[in-house]
Amino acid sequence: MSRSYRMWRKQWYQRRVRGIKFRNPAGTDLVAAFNGTAKPPNWSKQVYELDPNPSNNAFLHEPFIVWMRVAAFPTFRKLYARINMDLNPELDNGLEKGKYRLTINYNYPVLYYGSRKFFVLSTTSIFGSKNLMIGIVYLVVGAILLILATTFACIVKKDLRF
Repeated sequence: MSRSYRMWRKQWYQRRVRGIKFRNPAGTDLVAAFNGTAKPPNWSKQVYELDPNPSNNAFLHEPFIVWMRVAAFPTFRKLYARINMDLNPELDNGLEKGKYRLTINYNYPVLYYGSRKFFVLSTTSIFGSKNLMIGIVYLVVGAILLILATTFACIVKKDLRF
């Protein structure tokens, strides 16, 4: 599994998010920069220990950025990793049939909020993920705007005749 999110994000978005919304404190020593701060109570690591790669650490940690992104709907999915079929020739025909074991650490208590965590294996198509809600919303709003535009055009054309 690949946890490099750069593969599916556009580069301009990557630069915008990592350059404006998420920035590390000035300097190269993150331990000194975060000295005197406390980690959140449910985190097992300090924010500067999230990744051994210094360019993907602290507030620039890509899974952290995905986790902090606000969801548009009350039920949502956040990408954790991708199975990169190009790098694994043995996966050309997909995952093998069988049982898989996944261990999920309960680092963030969701039961307090009446929520649940799920693990979803999904595929994407040319239209994106399997969530059709956003597409339906776009079509409905587009149809409403088309009706309004036609109505206003008829009103303006009628007013110009007199």
